[in-house]
Amino acid sequence: MDIGFTFENSGMNLVCLAFYSLGKRNVGLFQRESDGMYITARNTAKESDGSYSWAWGHYFPTLEDAEKDYLKRLEEMCQYTD
Repeated sequence: MDIGFTFENSGMNLVCLAFYSLGKRNVGLFQRESDGMYITARNTAKESDGSYSWAWGHYFPTLEDAEKDYLKRLEEMCQYTD
């Protein structure tokens, strides 16, 4: 997923701020357009209807906190291989 890509998840319009894939896993940092909330999510995938889902997401009011969580989740993900 490219930075700046916009998509829908559970009625939320989101923009991708950072995304990294490793094998079958990925971690993303997104911003919800309606209120600016930041979300880090694991294993984001496109559904058959064109929307997207993820395994779990953490929500943050500030970009700084979301970036810290994104980097932590990225580091954890990179410790494992498929």
